[in-house]
Amino acid sequence: MTRRYLIANPAAGRGRGARLIGPVRERLAACGPCEAALSTRSGHERELARAAAASGVEEIVALGGDGTWSNVARGILDVGADCRLALIAGGTGNDFAFAAGLPTRDVAAMVEIAIGPTERRIDVGLAGDVAFLNIASFGFAPHVLAASQRVSWLRGHAVYLVTAARRIASYPGLVASAAIDGETPTCQSRILAIVVSNGPRFGGGFLVSPGASISDGVLEVVTVRDASALRRARLLAAVTRGSHGHLEEVAIRKSLRARLDFDAPPLFDADGDLFQADSRTIEVRVLPSRLRLAAGIR
Repeated sequence: MTRRYLIANPAAGRGRGARLIGPVRERLAACGPCEAALSTRSGHERELARAAAASGVEEIVALGGDGTWSNVARGILDVGADCRLALIAGGTGNDFAFAAGLPTRDVAAMVEIAIGPTERRIDVGLAGDVAFLNIASFGFAPHVLAASQRVSWLRGHAVYLVTAARRIASYPGLVASAAIDGETPTCQSRILAIVVSNGPRFGGGFLVSPGASISDGVLEVVTVRDASALRRARLLAAVTRGSHGHLEEVAIRKSLRARLDFDAPPLFDADGDLFQADSRTIEVRVLPSRLRLAAGIR
């Protein structure tokens, strides 16, 4: 019998995680013994997952959103264990579950996938020493994420969409360059965003990398040059449809490794958590087939 451990974030989805804990625990318990722990602070899921994986747990079921899942994955990676990860969607965006083809609106179905035998190997990204499952972003996206945390009257994708629309004209941009797979670095220029994608979507509905796959062994580096206020609005609208790739400000390239250089150590977002870099240069790379994931349909 699989030794299973539930890590749940009650604060996920602005309280949705807390409402799901009881039903999920009940269904998992019906399939055999399942220990459980609740996260009580930012990053606590990583500590819980590290301890569980080190103790020989075979599967960790993570109830929450992108930040919860990424922190659980980091705990598993810390130990180097081949512990399987299963997802239960209780967050705001749930973008990594979308990338994995999981039915985010059907919690019962996600539990069935968690306890089922089907799994797949997935890639993990690294931004410096920060692991991410879905995306790492620099520029406008972490700026929006930081501002969205102060918006309490909206839920889901609307939180990010409204915040982005409010700030798209006033965001000052940043100066950066990207060198892909050892190529000669481009000259630094003012940009709106650099998004390093393992999955296709972030922010609950921005299709920043429509062609990205979490199991193809590469990342996609999306660079968006600065533009006028009118062009910025067009770019934002296009990203919601995934139709921005043909716009002149946008470059999308597949990469095993990239070097990102900034004029100052940047703030960046990794799966919904904000990190402050301590260097002006950040190396991003892919760890192919690094984790086992209870499988969806993609």
